[in-house]
Amino acid sequence: MARFEYSALSAAGDIVSGELDGPDAATVIERLHEQSLFPIHAIEKRAEKGTGFGLRWRASKGLPVRDLALFSQQLARLLKANLPLDRALEILVSLAGETRSGDVIRRTLERVRDGAGLAEAMAAQEKAFPHAYVSMIRAGEIGGALQAVLTRVADFLVRTETIRQTIMSALIYPALLVVVAAMSVTLVLTVVLPQFEPVFREAGASLPVSTRIVMSVGDGLRDYWWVLLLALAVMAIGWRLLKERPAMALRRDRFVLALPIIGDLVGKFEIGRFSRTLGVLLANGVAAPQALALCGGVVGNRTIAAVIETAAARFREGEGLSTPLARTGRFPSLSVQLIRIGEETGRLEEMLQEVAEIYEQEVQRALERLLALLVPAITIMMGAAIALIIVAVMTAMISINDLAV
Repeated sequence: MARFEYSALSAAGDIVSGELDGPDAATVIERLHEQSLFPIHAIEKRAEKGTGFGLRWRASKGLPVRDLALFSQQLARLLKANLPLDRALEILVSLAGETRSGDVIRRTLERVRDGAGLAEAMAAQEKAFPHAYVSMIRAGEIGGALQAVLTRVADFLVRTETIRQTIMSALIYPALLVVVAAMSVTLVLTVVLPQFEPVFREAGASLPVSTRIVMSVGDGLRDYWWVLLLALAVMAIGWRLLKERPAMALRRDRFVLALPIIGDLVGKFEIGRFSRTLGVLLANGVAAPQALALCGGVVGNRTIAAVIETAAARFREGEGLSTPLARTGRFPSLSVQLIRIGEETGRLEEMLQEVAEIYEQEVQRALERLLALLVPAITIMMGAAIALIIVAVMTAMISINDLAV
């Protein structure tokens, strides 16, 4: 008999966590249903090993967004062709082959053949499927519209992945430029500059301060490069450890939102993600309290996630959605007004999608402007660094010539 840690939603929309004993996750989920709880996940509790620092070097068991979108699209098409669920999953297993996605789908198929529903089969796997995704699938099964829900969710995932890929593609060139700039400056300091040292030494003159500083930086990079790499590695590990601490992560997220330009960009991105996810959940039949509780886990910034949790608690008290969101001070007036209109007209899902469209487009335009400015800024900084090095060398050469005269 294994012990499972679980998270579930109560009828009021509160998240309930605890532990249960059972032979497998499917049995634990069934017991949660008997207690009128809405299961989010049930994970087998294992003995903790290692140092206790919480570093997770192994890859996540979850499906990448791209693979999850493809799985949803393919499954929706197979169900539309009136194939039974187990047969459709069997076909997807053969298509995925011996990949991580194939293993996840294979385990899902095994649980479905054992009599579990699709949502229960997904929820029984550790972190393989996002909680919000499982909730939408469960709502589709209950409402008898699984194929339609899969199609809608696939469109949502494709849109999300497209935005992410656009941002990543736009950052490739500036990242390469930064690397090239750093390598160029390092090359000048460690290879080119030392060629002038014999000339300065033979002259025996006192070098200008700027030249001595540049020469010292070059010597430091050449002799102690391993110290710099070690320091960067320690900083990376320390940053990873700090991210594992909720209090530190909350301070970091609060600091990011306080930054002049980046904070506004991150805030709009998270609001767009929240609105898109909540709209899809509501459109797929997930109850509003449960949908709000799930959205808090989808948002990446912990400060905004805490704001959403506060709004969700007030929503359950009967205040509606727009009023608690406006009271938090984190949601722009436009988003609050559109959500209020959606509540008053009974078109909340539609208005949430409209909010998501507005802020996704704003974020995309802002990123394009920032990236357009970033490339020239990096070029100018690289040129300035090289220019300072050249000026330092030329100043020393001029000083030597003056002494010779």
